[in-house]
Amino acid sequence: MIAVPIIASSVEEAKKQARKAGLIELRLDYIQNLNEKKLEQLIAIPNKKIITIRRKDEGGKYKLDEKKRIELLRKAVDLGVEYVDVEARTNENVIKSLIKGKSKIIVSWHNFKRTDKKQIQETYKKIKRLNPDIIKIVAFANTINDNLIIFDLIKKAVKDKKKIIGLCMGEKGEISRILSPALGALLTFGSLEEGKESASGQITVDKLKNVYKVDKLNSKTKIFGLVGNPVSKSKGYLIHNNMFDKRRINAVYVNFLVDDVGGFVNGFKSIINGLSITMPHKKTIMKQLDKVSSTAKQIDAVNTVVKKGNQLIGYNTDSVGAVKAIEKRIKIKNKDFVIIGAGGAAKAIAFGIKKKGGSLIILNRTLEKARLLAKQLHCAYDGLNITHLNVDCLINTTSVGMAPKTSKSPIDKKLLKGMVVMDVIYNPKYTKLLKDAQANRCKVISGEEMFVNQAMEQFNIWLK
Repeated sequence: MIAVPIIASSVEEAKKQARKAGLIELRLDYIQNLNEKKLEQLIAIPNKKIITIRRKDEGGKYKLDEKKRIELLRKAVDLGVEYVDVEARTNENVIKSLIKGKSKIIVSWHNFKRTDKKQIQETYKKIKRLNPDIIKIVAFANTINDNLIIFDLIKKAVKDKKKIIGLCMGEKGEISRILSPALGALLTFGSLEEGKESASGQITVDKLKNVYKVDKLNSKTKIFGLVGNPVSKSKGYLIHNNMFDKRRINAVYVNFLVDDVGGFVNGFKSIINGLSITMPHKKTIMKQLDKVSSTAKQIDAVNTVVKKGNQLIGYNTDSVGAVKAIEKRIKIKNKDFVIIGAGGAAKAIAFGIKKKGGSLIILNRTLEKARLLAKQLHCAYDGLNITHLNVDCLINTTSVGMAPKTSKSPIDKKLLKGMVVMDVIYNPKYTKLLKDAQANRCKVISGEEMFVNQAMEQFNIWLK
């Protein structure tokens, strides 16, 4: 179940927003000059609703006296609104009196700075003693593993047969907004649209419903995701969740914003089924795995992890993804390739080209890095100050041209002649390098194609 916070400043705007939603949380602390008449008008909105009047010291907007706020909450209960939210820090006698009314009472508690396990456990016990209809506990996630504290809390509440809403705020808490219902939480909150969030880390209701299929997740849902930092620009969640949906697989794919990959693996190993790995963890993840494929060992990077039994096994699909994209335009064997860049992506693609019998030159701004990679690959290398190129295919593996700096290219347009040009960047789909190549009548390969190819390889590894 998804509740949509309505954060309008007027009754008319609230009514307008509510038409686009199902279950709504009417954040009445946002309503200007709130009074009983406006309360009655808002409660008349036909949606099922949660009434919330959040005080300023509780992270809300309400600035008037506490007595008036309680009067409005009592009025909402008397009018029989479906749910009324009251903070756990409210006077205990007031909470008990509201619980006896017509509405279902949500007793809520928030920590906007951190997720403290002991504090949360004690708060849960305190609220539980009041015996409300629903317990709501929300805390700010400073690490990805903070979500595990909330997940354990949800499991505890389910065992106690208590209805609970448990979430983490912040970018690192986004996964809780997707996964908490699967673990047994009563509902999650989704903003009407971007820019209308009532709390940090809130995801739009459209994404929750149509991408993550939150309403369909349950205790048997398999969990996959991207591990990296940053992860917000990746499109993997769109590809993988779409594939799960098309094949009617009970699974979900989320973004894990991870600083400490070792801590993540130790904490999440029991609940994940497979992972995509991106920078900066492609190499460091290898120490956390039980097995690594021979290809990934040679490339010295893992971008795919699957759990078999209790073992985590690492693979690399970047190489295959690139090779498939290239061979749609040109056969690799006996052809000449130039790769710009000397990082992990360059090594993975170079490995695939060498394996298929292609010839290589590595170009890089830092000549020493080019030399070191060329030594591993037994190929030529040079700097970027070149005056001509006579090759069959040029591949950019650097970030030059990536959004927002889309006006840049790693190489001069006049050098792009009579070749296939590939860019691993997929935001934008067509970089300046590719546009220059097209203008010179070269065949081009966007990073999106390689990305989709490697994602499909990951998908196949996970579901073998």
